[in-house]
Amino acid sequence: MSSPTLRRTAFCLVLVASFSLALLPVSAQSTGGRILGRVSDSTGAVVTGVQVTLINDATGVSRDTKTDQSGDYTFVEVVPSKYRVEYTLQGFKKNVRANVMLEINQVLTLNATLQPGATQETVEVSSEAPLVDTTSTQLGAVVNDRAISQLPLNARDTYQFLQLQPGVMSTTGTGNQIVYGSDKSGSVSVNGGRGRANNFSVNGGDANDLFVNLPTVQPSPDSIEEFRVLTNTFDAEYGRNSGSVVNVITKSGTNNFRGNIYEFFRNTKLNANPYCFTESEGVACDKPQFNQNQFGGTFGGPLKKDRTFFFASYEGRRIRQGIPSQLVFVPTLAERPSATQPFADFSAESIFPGTLSTAFPLLQRPNCAAAINAQTQGQATLQDGAAYGATYNPVTGNRTSTGIFTDVVNNRDNIIPLTCLDPTAVDLLQYIPTPLSTSGALVTTPVQPTRGDQFTVRFDHRLNSKQNLSVYYYFDDDHTISPFAVFEAAGASVPGFGSIINDRYQQWNFTHTWTLSNATVNEFRFNYNREGQGTFQHPIFTTTVQNSCPTPPSWLLAAFPAGSTPFCFDDLQPGNPTGIHPHIGPEHEGLPFIQVSGGFNIGNNGEGELPQVGNSFQWSDSISKVMGTHSLKFGGDVRRQRFDQLLYFDVNGEFFVDQTSVNTTDGDSALSDYLLGLPGGYGQGSAQHENVRSTGLYLFAQDSWKMKPNLTLNYGLRWELNTPIADIGKRVQTFRPGEVSKVYPCMDTVNTDCSSMTPVGLVVPGDPGVSNALTQTYYKAFGPRIGLAWSPGTSGKTSIRTGWGLFYNPVEQLVLEQFSAEPPFGGSTFPFNTLFNQPFVDQGGPAITYPNPFGLASLSGVNGILDPPRNQPVDWGMFRPITLFGQFQPHMRSQYSAQYNLTIQRQLTNDLKLELGYVGSQGHRLLATHDINYGNPQTCLDIIDILGPDSCGPYFADIAFSIPAGSVTGPNGLHLPYGPNGPTTIAPNTTLANDITLVGLRRYSSPQCDPMTGNGCPADGIPVFSSIFAQDTIANSAYNSLQASLDKRFAHGLQFTFAYTFSKSFDEASSFEGILNPIDPRRSRSLSAFDARHRLVLSYYWELPTRKFSGATGKVLNGWAASGITTFQTGFPIRISTLDDQELMYSFDFELPGEPDLVAPFKTMRPQSNGLYYFDPSSFSEDNTFGLIGNSPRTICCGPHISQTDFAILKTFPISESKQVDFRAEFFNIFNHTQFFNPDGNFSDGPQFGQVNQVRDPRLVQFALKFKF
Repeated sequence: MSSPTLRRTAFCLVLVASFSLALLPVSAQSTGGRILGRVSDSTGAVVTGVQVTLINDATGVSRDTKTDQSGDYTFVEVVPSKYRVEYTLQGFKKNVRANVMLEINQVLTLNATLQPGATQETVEVSSEAPLVDTTSTQLGAVVNDRAISQLPLNARDTYQFLQLQPGVMSTTGTGNQIVYGSDKSGSVSVNGGRGRANNFSVNGGDANDLFVNLPTVQPSPDSIEEFRVLTNTFDAEYGRNSGSVVNVITKSGTNNFRGNIYEFFRNTKLNANPYCFTESEGVACDKPQFNQNQFGGTFGGPLKKDRTFFFASYEGRRIRQGIPSQLVFVPTLAERPSATQPFADFSAESIFPGTLSTAFPLLQRPNCAAAINAQTQGQATLQDGAAYGATYNPVTGNRTSTGIFTDVVNNRDNIIPLTCLDPTAVDLLQYIPTPLSTSGALVTTPVQPTRGDQFTVRFDHRLNSKQNLSVYYYFDDDHTISPFAVFEAAGASVPGFGSIINDRYQQWNFTHTWTLSNATVNEFRFNYNREGQGTFQHPIFTTTVQNSCPTPPSWLLAAFPAGSTPFCFDDLQPGNPTGIHPHIGPEHEGLPFIQVSGGFNIGNNGEGELPQVGNSFQWSDSISKVMGTHSLKFGGDVRRQRFDQLLYFDVNGEFFVDQTSVNTTDGDSALSDYLLGLPGGYGQGSAQHENVRSTGLYLFAQDSWKMKPNLTLNYGLRWELNTPIADIGKRVQTFRPGEVSKVYPCMDTVNTDCSSMTPVGLVVPGDPGVSNALTQTYYKAFGPRIGLAWSPGTSGKTSIRTGWGLFYNPVEQLVLEQFSAEPPFGGSTFPFNTLFNQPFVDQGGPAITYPNPFGLASLSGVNGILDPPRNQPVDWGMFRPITLFGQFQPHMRSQYSAQYNLTIQRQLTNDLKLELGYVGSQGHRLLATHDINYGNPQTCLDIIDILGPDSCGPYFADIAFSIPAGSVTGPNGLHLPYGPNGPTTIAPNTTLANDITLVGLRRYSSPQCDPMTGNGCPADGIPVFSSIFAQDTIANSAYNSLQASLDKRFAHGLQFTFAYTFSKSFDEASSFEGILNPIDPRRSRSLSAFDARHRLVLSYYWELPTRKFSGATGKVLNGWAASGITTFQTGFPIRISTLDDQELMYSFDFELPGEPDLVAPFKTMRPQSNGLYYFDPSSFSEDNTFGLIGNSPRTICCGPHISQTDFAILKTFPISESKQVDFRAEFFNIFNHTQFFNPDGNFSDGPQFGQVNQVRDPRLVQFALKFKF
């Protein structure tokens, strides 16, 4: 064993041994609370030896203890419920506190005063928990059963209640669509934390999704007793994540049988019409269909009174909901060729300013040249350098030159003959609805059917007077057909390319609680959590790629006879070497994903389907012990996690039609480029298995020391070990500069010259120094916690609390998914400027033809999945240029956050509490993506200085360049990005003595290439590597806030919570998908995607104070109540980006690092009266960003605000003392406010940049009927 390994092992053993001295067992997140207090007599003197008995009203289970010499008593690990507390001592009257409600994880102080007298005499008072917390220093809140059952809850998702608390921001509507899950209720930013940084537990057991760390267990609201969210400086007992801790407690049976039966109903006719984006053009919008039935019931009671109890629930979901698309722009009727119109008419756009740099694509279409000759009457010729549009004398208006798309006869421009269009692009128009609007604006509303069933059951058994056992089982099965298959910002924007999602989530939770003594309680838990997504994002449209095009109409076949030109991604050659051949089969293939910037998307989602299954096993134990004024707790939590996935990433390929092709028309939109079959780029991925394993070990020790009756010190230490997620199949890779794989050495073939094409730096598990996890295990994740609670005076009505702590985060599996299906385990090729049907051929002609490795049997492909044998050579040249979307640095450390707060609580009345506080956090070593192999913009600029304009430009980073001897370097010299001695610079104004050869402009484009001699440079001009994206813990964040809440406990028929947050959050990336400025990551620092300056939420339940009637009149007029949630929030920052690659880096992952310049003050506008523009797009420009990242911040404040009121009217019809019927009418967005999502912030989207294209729901109405017994 190596010395470092010995040291790490010894370190772990010592640490575990140290904890074991304090606790013999090795906690998950406990659900119990503490009840403590001091007993005194009427003179104020403390009383020793008082018998204190705690009785659970629901189950009759009791516990007892005695006061110590200081008159103090404590009950630890008390189950949340309603209690009766009895205080007895000879010579004093018996004191009884009734209706004591203990909430989840609550520390409840109950002081008592004994009156002299006989013990047979009883002093009984109805007691409620103190409003002010004078002991705990955790920030958070409890949502009780009344709020859960009575507040209007859209979609009946309990995790929506998280958003009622100060410091909690929903990520829905941030515009951060590249982050999967950001639209889920469980995805919330808590006090500056990321949306995936929250820890979810149900009954104390792990309920986290391994894929993206969202909740897997979401019990029906009717089965929930209460839940608590801890938002800042939580105790050492809690951890694993730094955002928040959410602990849900489900209902348990009692000594009385109880339950309900319910139905929640929605119908399209009840809802308001949505905002119509096309109404200004006289085109009405359909009301989205919305038919919903959510039905179910609960039932619980005793199996054996005072001993064994059960509680079960069922809920069914049957929903058909219309899902409006974003506002998209598709070809208009005039722009679509047809049997009666043998051309595409773009005359409504400005005259095409672009140039046909290389005529090869159009020359492949046999009759194009003749059509151009006829249309221009011989005034223009199809040839390299031909202009698309005519030029005119600005004074006379006479035409001075004719473009190839000038219709001379009818004196108009931008007329593209049918025979010059790409036949596949034209044929695919059959999948794209024809808009009724003249602008091409289109919104479609296909129906999403959902069928779901949920079942839960809980058993609680009292083994004896000191031991209790609880068993909980959760089952949820959901089947959804999503019409748009949106995943990680990819997905078609027109119907027909949706996906099927089948989810099945299960949890088994066994909890054993053992009261060892009055002062010592042990809690053991085993939890098994399973997430089954055997069908996840499976396309509803599947066939082989070559069969994915619709049957061509006769007029299209007449223009392009079969076999005359490549069609439907087939190059007409045996084996289709330059077309698309995934070799996956018709069950998983389909239409390639085609993205038209500022227009529309069609095809199967490029991110692909991901059938996957996750299993998490959890063993935990904790001991709570009271020693004098110290309440100690020690524990440990071990988790073993398995996640098996079969990723079909981009198997059909995807096209980027973004006007970056060298042949772009540069029209007002990219639609003409699409119909001409001129994409800016193409990418294709592969399918591969990933079998991920990881282990978590969490140890903690904490103490709550009551230094004085009004002063408590809470302190503790937590240690977290998260082993890096690792693929036990060893089908992942990483990049280590200068190293050569010994597991997969290079093999010379007709495709590969190992002296120039060996992927130096690409290594796999098993290579020297490369583990299955690709990075180190970090052992120093210590999380100290400290807090102080002081209650001035003796009234307990004021509390001043402060706290500080360190909190860590593991890495979710979606990160490792970026590593899957890349060479040699799959192709990962993203060439620039390719043909449409032959995407492995450059638009300049077959002289530049890229290797097409996908699914080839020669690369050990079986059913399209590559599985190369280890320790055998690989035909590496077939994978060029290699794009690596995943890469771990060898010495990564855990992500963590420092949290701190200072708060003041004050009881204003018997049932009203005010809390004010400063809450902050600093995130460190946060995971973010950066390209370690970005194109060198200075090299590109130097080449332009030497060879002239257009010799280099956007997306040229993977192009080969030859600079002849005798050339003179420019004023900045010539920066060579690589060479035998690394990057070098040739001085300015130097006459080159030799030819300079560059195959790619990246640091590691061609690792063996010597630009000065040409030795080791790939002869075919295709570099070895393209971008290499590293997911690395290098980002930071900062959050500061003022938070206020006003809480009224239920009394006199009213309860409410008023929560206000004034905050600001900065970071370099708001999730790992965010790409950093590769040269200076600090320049990416800007407002977080989830930042919102002001947020105000009012939630309330009010039993209307009407006069009480009797008899039949009372049945109708009594029992009315109202409840609601009102939210006001300033808008989220707008992500400003561009795909134009003016920065000359060609660094394209989920997004590019480029931004335009901000050239004028940013001002917002009202979209309804400004052509849907939310901000003025002329405030941004790329005129001066060539070779630079613009000065615009990554995000800019702020998008549209939120103004939402959900309101419910409730009526109870009593039937008998134990039976009633509840009716409710719920109105979501009752005032029908139009609330837009963030506008389009992509500068490359042309006229759509700055426009809003999606809106929140209009007023939706829901009725419900519930029978309770």
